[in-house]
Amino acid sequence: MSQLTNGAIVLVLTVLSGALDGRGFVYAARAWPGGQFDARMATASVLAFAAGLTCYVVAVKFLQQLGVGSVALQSGIWFVVTAVGISLMDGRIGEWTRLQQIVAVMVAAGLCWLLASTAGNSPR
Repeated sequence: MSQLTNGAIVLVLTVLSGALDGRGFVYAARAWPGGQFDARMATASVLAFAAGLTCYVVAVKFLQQLGVGSVALQSGIWFVVTAVGISLMDGRIGEWTRLQQIVAVMVAAGLCWLLASTAGNSPR
């Protein structure tokens, strides 16, 4: 399989994993409205997390084929995608001030730099 195909698969699976996990976080936050347990939201949260985790595990296979063996980099990619997904799905990102949006982009960029600059570490 070509590197381009592996990269496309990683991109799709990582975005899907991050989106599903982000949705899981949003549903989890809605599982206790007014202190009362909402089984439907809790179940939706668990199912979203399970689907997201499945996508992530499969994505790791293709990340390793691309030479990304660092667990920190693998999970960091997921983290950035998930954080962006949560922000978008929560629907409140439009309410953020311009400064908050700039800081969010800088934090994501800083995390990406940190992970990429330490990516030489291989899994143990």
